[in-house]
Amino acid sequence: MKKQVLLYNFEGERLSEVKRTLLPLKTAVRVVEKSDFHQTLGFLTGTEGFERNEAPCNAEFDEELLVMSGFVSGDIDALIRAFRNSGVKRVALKAIVTPTNLHWNGSELYRAVKEDHERMKK
Repeated sequence: MKKQVLLYNFEGERLSEVKRTLLPLKTAVRVVEKSDFHQTLGFLTGTEGFERNEAPCNAEFDEELLVMSGFVSGDIDALIRAFRNSGVKRVALKAIVTPTNLHWNGSELYRAVKEDHERMKK
């Protein structure tokens, strides 16, 4: 699996600064459009065996979500350090693609990450 980041709900200057920060890390970036929020992470990351979901999209959320694919521990640390050093405002909702969530769509992943985030805040 190639190293890449999926970006949900990043726009304008915020999107530009995140892309600029990821460039030196040699990380592919895919901006996920709202019309593709119902696609599985497997499809969006180009994982073999995953097909495009042709059903109409009724999945939506408004918060930023950053999803890392093909990352190992050192890559995650480098991403967080690069964001901090570049002054990129913290991304609250982050996830790593796993064999389990590879089958989830963006909305399913968002709900799981949001629940975890809320639990950690308490």
